[in-house]
Amino acid sequence: MLDNLRNLLLAGLGAALITRDKVLEVAQQWVDKGSLSAAEAEKLADEIMEESKRQARSLGQSIEEAVRGALKGMELAKAGEVAALEARVAALEERLGQPPAAAGEAQGPEADQPGPGGQTPGGQ
Repeated sequence: MLDNLRNLLLAGLGAALITRDKVLEVAQQWVDKGSLSAAEAEKLADEIMEESKRQARSLGQSIEEAVRGALKGMELAKAGEVAALEARVAALEERLGQPPAAAGEAQGPEADQPGPGGQTPGGQ
């Protein structure tokens, strides 16, 4: 009987997001109706809270894995990689005697190529 009640309560309350107070509130209703003793209600509340915590951890891990997979699939550069490339570019600019480029400023042969609308980055 306790297993059936436990499963029913887990399904009805959304086990990953419930609070102990809510579990005790529902269990107390069953105690008041005579379906459970006070000791059974307390035991049930403890079991449900442990299961709730386990499911919340599992959900968190699943979300973290999904986010990591999505980011990995995007092949985004990490901050450290970008910083290393910026340092290399700055060193090359210094060796070539060029002033450092402003962030987002186009340089090189493609800088003179027309973009959308036929304008070059200089607006000509």
